[in-house]
Amino acid sequence: MGRLSLFAGVGWAACVVASAAPNTVMSRLPLRFEENRGQFHPAVRYTARAGGYNLQLTDRGPAFLLGNQRVEISMVHANPAPRVEGVDRMAAPTNYFVGPRQQWHTGVANYARVRYRAVYPGVDIVYYGNRGQLEYDFELQAGVSPDAIRMQFMGADALSITPEGDLVIEADGVQAVQKKPVIFQDGRRIEGRYTLLAHNQAGLLLGKFDEARPLVIDPILLFGQYFGSSGTDQINVMKMGPNGMLYITGQTSTGEMPYIDGAYDNFNDGLIDIFLAIMDTNPNNSYPLTYFSYLGGSSNDIPLGLDVDSNGVAYLTGYTTSTDFPMAGSSFQTVSNGVQVAFAVKLDPSQYGGNGLVYSSFLGGTTGLNTGNGLAVDSNGVMYIVGTTRCSDFPVTDNAYAGVSYGPQDAFITVMDPNSGTLLYSTYMGGELSDDGRAIAVGSNGLVYFAANTYSTMFPIEGPFYRNTLQGGIDVVVGVLDITKSGNGDGGSMIYSSYIGGSDLDEVRAMSLDANNRMILTGYTFSTDYPTTADAVQPNPGGNGDAFVTIVNPGDPPNFMAYSTYFGGSQTDVAYAAKPDNSGGVYIAGYTLSPDLFTVAAPQPGSGGGTNMFMAQIKPGVPGRRGIQFSSYLGTIGTYVGNSIVVGSDGTLYFAGYGQNGLPTWNGYQGGVSDGFLVLLK
Repeated sequence: MGRLSLFAGVGWAACVVASAAPNTVMSRLPLRFEENRGQFHPAVRYTARAGGYNLQLTDRGPAFLLGNQRVEISMVHANPAPRVEGVDRMAAPTNYFVGPRQQWHTGVANYARVRYRAVYPGVDIVYYGNRGQLEYDFELQAGVSPDAIRMQFMGADALSITPEGDLVIEADGVQAVQKKPVIFQDGRRIEGRYTLLAHNQAGLLLGKFDEARPLVIDPILLFGQYFGSSGTDQINVMKMGPNGMLYITGQTSTGEMPYIDGAYDNFNDGLIDIFLAIMDTNPNNSYPLTYFSYLGGSSNDIPLGLDVDSNGVAYLTGYTTSTDFPMAGSSFQTVSNGVQVAFAVKLDPSQYGGNGLVYSSFLGGTTGLNTGNGLAVDSNGVMYIVGTTRCSDFPVTDNAYAGVSYGPQDAFITVMDPNSGTLLYSTYMGGELSDDGRAIAVGSNGLVYFAANTYSTMFPIEGPFYRNTLQGGIDVVVGVLDITKSGNGDGGSMIYSSYIGGSDLDEVRAMSLDANNRMILTGYTFSTDYPTTADAVQPNPGGNGDAFVTIVNPGDPPNFMAYSTYFGGSQTDVAYAAKPDNSGGVYIAGYTLSPDLFTVAAPQPGSGGGTNMFMAQIKPGVPGRRGIQFSSYLGTIGTYVGNSIVVGSDGTLYFAGYGQNGLPTWNGYQGGVSDGFLVLLK
């Protein structure tokens, strides 16, 4: 029999109403449905709790509070007594030792899902939770029409459908949003939408589909969470650590962020502090935030680079204006220049309290600004830092490629052993004008890959280059270092470097390596002649500055330009993050001002009217728009910027950044000038 699986994702989060305090409905809903064994009202079959709210599953369907009003979702003209059963029993039971022994309830079963069988003839409904939202699938046997499905929202004051196709339920002055169904079959999108019926009822309308084959909903907006306080907060970088632990770092201007006992520092110590948060992505964890710590001195401390080793130890770089930034271990440099200096930090979350800061050091010269922009760590816990310096006395090693600065601002590359506090390798990198080191990675071959931006016509070029001259006002530069070698020229430590760009401004914002040590670059270009390849999804610029995705292979100079494309609409588009997927594609994220960005399989297909985040998946080798596997806006009026991507082992996508205004389906609320946000897609 064929199965039709219709997804109805309910992202229950309350909006800010009038002057009332913001409220979160069913926040962090766990994947755990508890069976009623007498501890609840007899009408309740299963229940799930989250954030002080309670979801109940009765014979008629789910019931919950919206504001102070009870809302039930029931099926019209459905079987009044469907068979309700828990599915996927979980290992941990619930015990109630309350009152006299005869009132105790022990060994109460918990389930990941609850199935309602034969709600309509040939139709089952499966309910399941996924952190801030309830989701449910309609499963139809072959030959069953979805027209029979009618949902009634008893207790709701009003229903409406947004221009994006989401169903809005309002009660007690509070709104909840049920996202528009997104349905696919054999890679082809099946159109589906809600339709309003009488008496607070809604139905489903589907386009043409094959009833003998299953439908797949992908992607699904699983979770959106603001992460911040009443001040200025943003997420800058994420990394996936061992055992599904997601590491998040950013900056905050207040001490109002979540308190987790055992952190290195539970208080904001300055104007802007670093924070490090760790979230458990295991779906069985009902409270995913497992670690949160502030880090900083009395002034401004900004993290820009993060990596995590196999033991879950975090490594950070960025810049600080705090002369009292905390030092630990055998610090290479304990005194700041008092203006702005890079830092190198090793923080072990498994160590309780003040013992967690294993190593910390300033990194910079004394005569100008220094910034650490990117960081990688190898299997030995050695730190590789790329950044920018305006100092003529930045610390360099004897084996440096360039031991002196050439222009007013150079890139730097520093390799540091935090165990001994020594520099293994440190060099300037630049030409006669300004250069900016942006990203760094360590390949599986042990070589060091970096990306930079340059104004210089005399940036050092080595090896069988792609281009050896500056093409425009600013060009991208890529390079490869072998730090087991010394100096410059033939046999020196830089074994390859090349310009990349067009006749205008081109800047790289992020770089990562794929499994073949090819460099995946993204950023923005104003050049109308930025190099593209024949399989580009967008061979020509779309407007006033576009994002770009470029894949290069420094290890194979004849095939250096493996892939390159524009990505953008009629206005400005800038990409800040790029990661390879598991099938040769690339995920990118950034921000867009374009109202006409091409979208596909999008949770938000249209612009929200402001500076919106964009998310996309591009498939090299598939030219034209067919190569865009996924593309979506995210945001409303205001500013939303996506600047970090993590791809989970199960294919879950984690996008992070910062924004100014709340989305109605998100958990938490936008409480300050800007907040960090985390979005999960599957």
